[in-house]
Amino acid sequence: MWYRACKTCNKKVTDAIGSGYWCEGCQKNDDECSLRYIMVVKDSDASGEAWLSLFNEQAERIFGCSADELNKLKSQEGEENLFQQKLKEAIWVPHLFRISVAQHEYMNEKRQRITARAVVPVDYAAESRLLLEEISKMKTSQ
Repeated sequence: MWYRACKTCNKKVTDAIGSGYWCEGCQKNDDECSLRYIMVVKDSDASGEAWLSLFNEQAERIFGCSADELNKLKSQEGEENLFQQKLKEAIWVPHLFRISVAQHEYMNEKRQRITARAVVPVDYAAESRLLLEEISKMKTSQ
């Protein structure tokens, strides 16, 4: 669900020889790193389902906490239930996604890569107003 990242450039770090973490991007060792979300989730609506790539900012909006905070819940003894509860709270919660779709090829097979660029909770009042406007436009055009 997450990777260890450099606190300066957010690139993946590796364990350094001796202690700490090595960042290839910054070309330096650091004693600490941060965790950043990187996940693929299955999203569905009335039209079907799709696999979306989610990165740190979007996943934080869905989970309501940072990867560091979620990892602390996971690593606390006897607190496994809090970690599982946090994951379950994120399931089946409606969100609006702004996505981008890119074609790529994998083993001579063309595929789509769908990435969430923005995630916001559903504003039911605004969605209802939009639907009412669309209905009004349909009535006036008839």
